[in-house]
Amino acid sequence: MTTYAPGHDPAAATAGTDTITRVPRTVDKVRGAGKRAYLHHVDLVRATTFSLVIFVHCLTQTTDEFTSMPVNITSLLLHFTRNTFFALTGFVLMYQNFDKRDFSTTAFWRKRIKLVIFPYIIWSAIYWLVQKVWAEGRIGDVVSHPVDGLVEFGKLAGWGLSGFQMYFLFVMLQVYLLFPLVLWLVRATARHHGMLLAGSLALQIAITVTITSWQPPASIAAYWWHHYATFVPYQFFILYGAVAAVHRDAIARWLSGKGWWLFGALVLTGALAVGSYVAGVWFGGKPVHDNNSAFYPTLLPFLVVAIACLYSAALHWGTHWRDFTPRFARVVTFASNRSFGVFLAHVLVLWFILEPKSGDQPWLIATLGQPWGTIVAYITTIGGSLLLVEALRRLPGSLYLTGRPRLPLRPARG
Repeated sequence: MTTYAPGHDPAAATAGTDTITRVPRTVDKVRGAGKRAYLHHVDLVRATTFSLVIFVHCLTQTTDEFTSMPVNITSLLLHFTRNTFFALTGFVLMYQNFDKRDFSTTAFWRKRIKLVIFPYIIWSAIYWLVQKVWAEGRIGDVVSHPVDGLVEFGKLAGWGLSGFQMYFLFVMLQVYLLFPLVLWLVRATARHHGMLLAGSLALQIAITVTITSWQPPASIAAYWWHHYATFVPYQFFILYGAVAAVHRDAIARWLSGKGWWLFGALVLTGALAVGSYVAGVWFGGKPVHDNNSAFYPTLLPFLVVAIACLYSAALHWGTHWRDFTPRFARVVTFASNRSFGVFLAHVLVLWFILEPKSGDQPWLIATLGQPWGTIVAYITTIGGSLLLVEALRRLPGSLYLTGRPRLPLRPARG
């Protein structure tokens, strides 16, 4: 990392960390002479986004999403979280490097890629060993045929399939590899960023229409469905955040006082997304659950507006309310600091919570019913993930397990 700050997450791009910028002191605390200020409100964006990601994972794992329209409507709208991650990635990387005239591609790759690739490989192996080897009683087979086991693991890791959230890190590796090209593009179009975003948006519409409408030939169908694990469906949001970083001060001024306008746009675009989904199910013969729902063209306006609304709300808090909510601010800092590790671990924790069965249901759901089963699963998943991350943070190699440096076994006194 170029610059560290309080609450810094070494895997910054996976969660929009290192969010520091030259903005008014009412938003940020200056860290010292020659140092940039720390943008606290983006910590709130990041913590909020992670908490919503965990919620939607708990919701879909504790309900029958294949037959429930309310569940699918909720997950449809919460797809904005994954795009928020990529927008924050573009924002953070562009902020740190746009003005850096001595930017080096090889130095950037050396610093950044290791912060994703090691956690990716380690946690992919953990998910494979626990969920696909141990849980299926295949330990003996893997031990007796280690080469076959490695081939299986390689195929899963090759597409981010060991844990259902691991594709995100797989995409992040691609973003890091491509960022020098993105940086060049944003610099080269410095006077035409509106046109750049317009072109990217037109391309995004074409991509979403293709994903949701085109039937690939059999020769490539086996690979086509992996499109979600590539950077392609997220290219607009990466540039959306990158351009916003360059114009962050002007954007902050423009957002000021527009809360009700943003809320109205959120309602209207949300109604468009939900209405098109419901109409497709009721009148178009589409399935209740669609694996490509995150890429509906009619969802795109909502995604753009929802990201702007979340950023604007967090900016308002950081500017006007953070100093008056010190306890909440500490919670945001704590959550932001642990968020990457929690993201890595939460699917494993949720799996163990739901693994005990009562008949054909998880014991928790059979015992508590709904909605309490989902609510308790969510709370225990967050709590269990935080406890696990706190333990891992104190182990050697914490940086590669949780995305954060190792903590001392005992807190410092005095």
